[in-house]
Amino acid sequence: MSRPLLYGHRGAAGVCPENSYVSFARAVADGANALELDVHLSKDGEVVVFHDDDGRRMANVDAAVKDTAFKDLRAWDLGHGFSDASFVGRSVSPPALRDVLRGFPGLPINIDLKSQDPRLREATIALVQAEDAVERVVLASFHDDIIDAVIDSGCACRTNIGKRGVQILRLAPTWLCRRLLRRHIERGGTRVQIPPSFGPIRLDDQAFIAKCHALGFAVDYWVINDVDQAAALLARGADGLISDHPARLRALFAGPL
Repeated sequence: MSRPLLYGHRGAAGVCPENSYVSFARAVADGANALELDVHLSKDGEVVVFHDDDGRRMANVDAAVKDTAFKDLRAWDLGHGFSDASFVGRSVSPPALRDVLRGFPGLPINIDLKSQDPRLREATIALVQAEDAVERVVLASFHDDIIDAVIDSGCACRTNIGKRGVQILRLAPTWLCRRLLRRHIERGGTRVQIPPSFGPIRLDDQAFIAKCHALGFAVDYWVINDVDQAAALLARGADGLISDHPARLRALFAGPL
């Protein structure tokens, strides 16, 4: 049995500006044994770690990531998008994915492909392969067509399951899931990454987790910041928790399996 993963959600986004190098370093210091982050492609083709399509929320800059050169993205001040104003002016800016891969060697990293532009997928795959990080990276998306394209590319990275796949898992009997999700099952290592509920539909019961496990899928929940909720999910068999506050949950991951 493998040890559950405590992912730093965009690093330690509850205490540092999200998706910044300082946030990732804080997450690891706070007990995270994996990182979760988001990527876009800059105007000049750099895979950059950033969540939104544009800089308005996080950097007070009215420009799209895809229309901005990486050198200019490096001038964006992510302190503007964080509740603690003391981060403003401290050169907290969006990092390149390559620098995060190199800065945290060996650490599992979940990479959420935010844009449906195929160039982002292709550039990310090429970068992960060039950095010899295939074995520790999960390429994720809410969009099933993006995940299908990752699989079709022949990339050996693990993937998650998109929205359509989650709906199949929740609503279809196990025998039908085996048929409809066959390509995910055959690859192995696929992760189901979900919130505890989606509207009135619960996704956190023990039976659902057991069903995913029976199909060979690991199950990660986001965004989990409450200790009691985290403990309950782990007791039901969750394989990973994605948290803004890894420090709050670290004690749950410190003991024996």
